[in-house]
Amino acid sequence: MSEFIFRRYIGNSIVQATAFVLAGFLSMFLFFDLLAEVNEVGIAGYRFEHALLYVLLGLPSRVVELAPIAALIGTLWALSQSAAHSEFTVFRVSGLLPSVAIRSILYIGFPMILLTAVFSELVAPSVENFRGGIRDQGTGLGQMRSGLWLRDSLQAGPEGRTFRFVNAARLTQDQGLERVTIYEFDSQQRLAMMIEAKSGRYLGESRKGFDWDLRGVRVVEFSKDGSVAQRERDQLVVKSSLSIEMLGALVTNPDRMSSLELYRYIQYLKQSKQQSERYEIAFWKRLVYPWVIWVMMLLALPAAFLQARSGAVGTRVFAGILIGVAFHLLNSLFSHLGVLTTWPAPLMALFPSIMALGLAGFFLYWVQYR
Repeated sequence: MSEFIFRRYIGNSIVQATAFVLAGFLSMFLFFDLLAEVNEVGIAGYRFEHALLYVLLGLPSRVVELAPIAALIGTLWALSQSAAHSEFTVFRVSGLLPSVAIRSILYIGFPMILLTAVFSELVAPSVENFRGGIRDQGTGLGQMRSGLWLRDSLQAGPEGRTFRFVNAARLTQDQGLERVTIYEFDSQQRLAMMIEAKSGRYLGESRKGFDWDLRGVRVVEFSKDGSVAQRERDQLVVKSSLSIEMLGALVTNPDRMSSLELYRYIQYLKQSKQQSERYEIAFWKRLVYPWVIWVMMLLALPAAFLQARSGAVGTRVFAGILIGVAFHLLNSLFSHLGVLTTWPAPLMALFPSIMALGLAGFFLYWVQYR
């Protein structure tokens, strides 16, 4: 009976405190993201309403990112308040064992995990795709103001050209490029040809590479004697070492893809013998991250076993903020280490959570047997 009352009473406090903390964090990040986005207003028709909508559509991703930290601070606040008013002491006297408290915390946190998983797998990826279209429609650009910059390798031809750089305003959703400029260089690194096209469309793989169909083409050739020749064509098919999948990997943030999309893309990279470490770590982080809410709530549980004289509520909440920020930084650190090293991706995704869980167990043991 005491367990049911504890779940209901403490559970309501934890959920309310977590929602309040999450709303506060979202408001703060909304303000700072809008300040950063205002710098783009006025460029190529990008208006303030575009910036505001772009920032608002980023909130689901922020919810996923901030949910564990909000759960930590909210749980810490609710349990510290309960300990300060001796409410948790009453529960313990009534027969509430530490194992029952742990089970209750897991029960309270499970709906938060499900809600975070829904945001992570369904809401955030869908909104991010539409969000990218807002930026593209407003600015007419891709990931940077100057568009996408790619290096394309070439086999040495009769004129000695060895490599080229490709610039495109943006990658469209229908496997195309807008406002393409190709700079082709010879073996002496001198500009030999420049190709400008209004649009380009991916045709597929051929025997010598990948074919791109350019429309509205202007070709400028630079001879070694200094002369310049120019011609225009309605259509031009060029060979390239760049496929549409490669371009998609360059402009897609793995943190904004769903687990299923990440899994399929990892399989593609492995089949084509390309590096997939970055996407494997993102895949495992996507699977693990909602369950971090449980770890953060268990990390806050020892605060309930401390009496009010052991520290003010504000001090404990401040300590929780520091722990949450430290965990977030540690999680990012191991993500980058996983890309730089050959350590298994599941280990890199799980190690920060394992450390936090071990720390929670140590604190819980210390407050009971000190």
